[in-house]
Amino acid sequence: MGLKFTFPSRFVSPLGFLGMLTFVIFIILGITGALLMLYYEPILDRAWDSVQNIDDTIPYGFHLRNIHYHASNAMVMVALLHMYYQYFSGRYKIRNEILWVTGIILGVLTILEAFTGYDIIFSERAELAISIAASLTNSIPILGPQMTEAFFGGGFHDFVLRFYAFHVFLLPIAMLGLMVVHFPRFLVFDIPMVMAITGAIMLTGGVFPVDMGLKFDPNVPPGITVPEWYLTGLYAFLRSAYDKFTTGVAWPGLFIFALLIVPFIDRYKKFSWKDRPIITAVGITSLAQIIVTTYWGFYIDPDRTKSLLERLVIDPVFLYLVMILLVPLSFGFTYMMIKLARNAEANAKVQPKKPTTKSSINLTEKWIYGIFIALLAFQVYLNIAAYYAVLSGMKNYSLFIIGIMMLVFAGMFHIFRHGKSMQKAPPPKPTLPPMPAKAKPASLAKTGQPEAPQIAAGTKELENSVAKENTLAPSAKGSSPSASSGSSASSGSSASSGSSASASSTSASSTSASTSVQSASKTESTGVQSQQKIVADEKK
Repeated sequence: MGLKFTFPSRFVSPLGFLGMLTFVIFIILGITGALLMLYYEPILDRAWDSVQNIDDTIPYGFHLRNIHYHASNAMVMVALLHMYYQYFSGRYKIRNEILWVTGIILGVLTILEAFTGYDIIFSERAELAISIAASLTNSIPILGPQMTEAFFGGGFHDFVLRFYAFHVFLLPIAMLGLMVVHFPRFLVFDIPMVMAITGAIMLTGGVFPVDMGLKFDPNVPPGITVPEWYLTGLYAFLRSAYDKFTTGVAWPGLFIFALLIVPFIDRYKKFSWKDRPIITAVGITSLAQIIVTTYWGFYIDPDRTKSLLERLVIDPVFLYLVMILLVPLSFGFTYMMIKLARNAEANAKVQPKKPTTKSSINLTEKWIYGIFIALLAFQVYLNIAAYYAVLSGMKNYSLFIIGIMMLVFAGMFHIFRHGKSMQKAPPPKPTLPPMPAKAKPASLAKTGQPEAPQIAAGTKELENSVAKENTLAPSAKGSSPSASSGSSASSGSSASSGSSASASSTSASSTSASTSVQSASKTESTGVQSQQKIVADEKK
């Protein structure tokens, strides 16, 4: 059944599955989130306690919450990878401007969806994120206060319920509407890839179980905390103590706007990153700045003798100087890589081409059956191990094993699909032995000697040559009259009978000569036709 839902059947680059995997993770989030909604309480003084109840008391609640949390991080990561793959490959140039714009908006909504999700727990980390978001929204000119009241309400008691509505209804509905426009044109689906990404999320949840964090208490001063990794870049700019609107609203807005207009300003005719140096350099610069600011957002000065404010604040001069220096460094790196790539291509054209043989793993039918049965037996063992891990209360270990089960299932499906494709493949064509080359006739061989002159049929020279041959080698018919004539002379026959025999002999000789001339003429004509046919065959 899974094979019927796998398309396209031809090979697609693994990078081409990133968009499909983003959609699959969105479905995983929808399923796990709907189950978590049954036990979560969107009330200010019960939100954190309800999540703790899901983790500790509700059956399989720990598994559901870990899958949901790590799937949200995976969706942001896969969406970013998908965006940059489309950017560097130039896919947006194939009349895909609308798909690119909807994709950028989907990426922004994905980050907002993840942000509202970990805020409704209302831990110390969530309180820090809420306070920063409310402050940034309020700093927007003209519309800032109205937007703050609409999104955050009159206080924390309003905020939890409103963010809950954004997280479970408003943002998912908007994302689904954009997905209807964004995905159907290039939708691909592969069962092993779906099982692999699901298993990787579960495996990560088993190795790195999500922590509850500390419950927010307004009477206790908060400690040092940082937001999720996809917001630490923005957090680094905010820690520079510069203007809040510039660092928290203007810079991110400028970055999003630059991404939106890329298809409309990219006028290069080709798609390769090597043929679009400026666009490629801008992309490398943005990646470098994202990586540096993300690391900077996580960094906290370890000197505990300093005050909390001194440990958090980043020197704005130093921060923006590094951001400016990354621009020429990224452009220089881009042009250097383009030059190296073109030199490699030029050297490959100059050097003699070596015969390339595609290496592929062709398993026999016995090996396919053996591997499939081994994976099936391993799958049974993993199910038993996961069952006993759940009974023993080892929640993270059981989730880790379930992740491995999904990866093993992906391998089983791939082996099964490979065997089915081998079964449907046509048998190999038999190889025929090479045909021997035609031997060149001796009459057409090129020699240095001049060719003998040919005698035309019906001429006197041909008749004389034939008569000469008959004289040197008389035929059986010519020798009978001569013998009878000799016996007549020895027995004293009359002159008339001798002259009659002589006349008969002359008549036979002329008849034989005429027959020989016709035969030679026919043979010569046949030989000429044969030579012309051989020459024509050689020309072909």
